[in-house]
Amino acid sequence: MKRILFIIGAILLFAAPIFSQTEEENGNNDKDEENIVRKEDDVYKMNGKGDQFIKIGIMPNFPMNFGDSLYIGGVAQLGYYRFLTGWFGLGAELMAGYNPTLGSNVLTFVPITLGAMFQPSVWKFEFPIFLSAGMAFETCSNKKYFPGFAGKVETGVFYRITEGWSAGITGQWLYLGEWYTDTDNADSDYGSFTQVSISARYHF
Repeated sequence: MKRILFIIGAILLFAAPIFSQTEEENGNNDKDEENIVRKEDDVYKMNGKGDQFIKIGIMPNFPMNFGDSLYIGGVAQLGYYRFLTGWFGLGAELMAGYNPTLGSNVLTFVPITLGAMFQPSVWKFEFPIFLSAGMAFETCSNKKYFPGFAGKVETGVFYRITEGWSAGITGQWLYLGEWYTDTDNADSDYGSFTQVSISARYHF
């Protein structure tokens, strides 16, 4: 009997380091799996509910329906958006633009819009689609119009450089309407413009 107990004790003493090493390896494997999950979350879930960003952009402004009476101008853009889910957000944008006219005048406009954003993402690339509407202040040749209707569609691609910054390019179409109810004053008209922007976004 003593000999049997001695053999069992020897086996346990020999096996203890093996079991200890196995448990340690299992613990490390669990930590590695957690890190992998977190890494995947960082890559594929860059945005979540409550995340926000500020967008700034500059772009040329191409008139679409003015013939030769309006030349290419420029636009600056400032926007703010907040995510309601990982792919959908709401926000507002302010733009200020101009276009020289044939008679050495300048058409200027300042649209303020509210909009919705749909943004799928793949790895570090984000593909936002913006739909916005609001009002605009317009002036040309000492004539002013306010409030004018403003509508905008924008889509593009951004690359997330760091957790806090992304940069990209977008293409957008801007509609500015001048609608008069009194036809004796002036005829209703509208402006159609396309823009290609270089933009940066600060995420927080």
